[in-house]
Amino acid sequence: MSLKQTLKKAKQIERQLEQQDATGAEHSLGAVKPRNYLALDPLLRKGGIHEKEDIDIVRKKRRRETKQQLRQTDWFLE
Repeated sequence: MSLKQTLKKAKQIERQLEQQDATGAEHSLGAVKPRNYLALDPLLRKGGIHEKEDIDIVRKKRRRETKQQLRQTDWFLE
């Protein structure tokens, strides 16, 4: 459902509620509130896994490899 359709549906629900109030229909304590379709719109949800950028991952991997190479070298022979 697109954002435009969602907003249209929300307005329809608001109009229906206003008409019910105008006709004198009283809300009982057990009345169910109308669903907020705008809150369910996929455009307003969080997107995907929040991962670091690929550049950061490559740099971190390269740095780790460099540190391992430096630990393996024998500094006394050089």
